[in-house]
Amino acid sequence: MIDNDVKFGKNVKIYNKDQVNIFGCTIGDDSFVGPFVEITRNTIIGKRCIIESHSFLCDSVTLEDNVFIGHGAMFTNDLYPIVGTKVEYLKTLVKTGVSIGTNATIVGGVTIGQYSVIGAGAV
Repeated sequence: MIDNDVKFGKNVKIYNKDQVNIFGCTIGDDSFVGPFVEITRNTIIGKRCIIESHSFLCDSVTLEDNVFIGHGAMFTNDLYPIVGTKVEYLKTLVKTGVSIGTNATIVGGVTIGQYSVIGAGAV
């Protein structure tokens, strides 16, 4: 499902619009989103990014341009969630040219430096 509040740049490709959950975010020009991906509110995807299948980008993640997200990569941003209280979402910034491997988990509140490579399965 793609909500009406998603802002798309030019030439954005969504592999199968019936197999994604995208809402409240911005996706930049020439980016690609694979099937079974979820991108939530306040997330910004830069230009020419690739987000492979089964990935999850939570609230307050920013990807700059030319970022690759491998299959099943997960972003988390709620280090201490407690039921019944307001959760503070930690911001995550992924700089230009970063490559994040399959099944990596990125814990919120970090900046990943330009052209870094995060290996498959890394936490």
